[in-house]
Amino acid sequence: MVLIQHASPPDSSSQVFESESVRLIEMLTSQPIPIPQDVFPRKQVQDSTNDETEQPSLENDVMKEMYVTSVYFQQYDGLSTPHPGHPVQHRHGAKVIEEKLGKCIFQISPGAFFQVNTAGAEILFQLVLLELRNTGTAVQNNHVTDDMLLFDVCCGTGTIGLTCMKEGLVGHLVGVDISEPAIEDAKINAAKNGFEESTTRFVASRAETVLAHEIQRAHGRRILAVVDPAREGLHNDVLRTLRMNEQIQRLVYVSCNPTGSLVRDAAMLCAHPTKRYPGLPFKVTCAQPVDMFPLTHHCEMIMTFDRMTADECGCVSENDKVRSKDVIKPEQL
Repeated sequence: MVLIQHASPPDSSSQVFESESVRLIEMLTSQPIPIPQDVFPRKQVQDSTNDETEQPSLENDVMKEMYVTSVYFQQYDGLSTPHPGHPVQHRHGAKVIEEKLGKCIFQISPGAFFQVNTAGAEILFQLVLLELRNTGTAVQNNHVTDDMLLFDVCCGTGTIGLTCMKEGLVGHLVGVDISEPAIEDAKINAAKNGFEESTTRFVASRAETVLAHEIQRAHGRRILAVVDPAREGLHNDVLRTLRMNEQIQRLVYVSCNPTGSLVRDAAMLCAHPTKRYPGLPFKVTCAQPVDMFPLTHHCEMIMTFDRMTADECGCVSENDKVRSKDVIKPEQL
């Protein structure tokens, strides 16, 4: 799928723009996309256990020809990236693309986020599953009871949440994302993968607007939470909601900005209680980078936060309100 963004053409040039767009579509779709030659040497990786079992062969690891199967145009006169729901015009091929990731199939529309490195994403999601599955109070025989609810914050097309559902890790799922196209895809993806509306709920909204209300609706259920925000990280109100709701005993944070917004958000999640950020803090129990962007300096980071006890953080609970012996002022955070 190719999305071509352009400014508004002058009225006098509309015919020229139309003919040029037709020519561009023909150029993109008439032949395979040129694939750069791999100039880096390939090496067989030996398992650290010195296991001499058969290693996968790289001889047939040849990139297949790639074709553009869908073309959209998007008119936009702004200076920065448009909102995910900004209108698009379908001009060629399929209106959506489908991708198989693990055991699930996902529909992806323009404006919906999806990891471009599928093989890397499968590894990323398996590590997220491992961290959620290792929640001590949640799992019995590698499965959880039907009352376990997963909050998937910044869920996109529902990839992480639906993968957890498919693995039998949780019985119910609530996904929140600002992108309306992504949420519509998530609803379709839930049905595609065999899940009913009674067990999955997807909300198109800013997380800071609806998360507290959605957690209130889940009263009585055991909760796990995964957050996968954009580079800007989590809104302060989302951090506050996660801190306040102590039924969330484990939080798995997937970050594409581990040296920036993740550091800031981790400080807020783990700091001593304040009036602004009440509730027992979290502690970091695991950090695992995943190389989603080979040959670059970037990586994704999976960081696991577990809720601290009152004894661990030097807090006492009084009338269901946690207070700190040594309250840190907000300006000190």
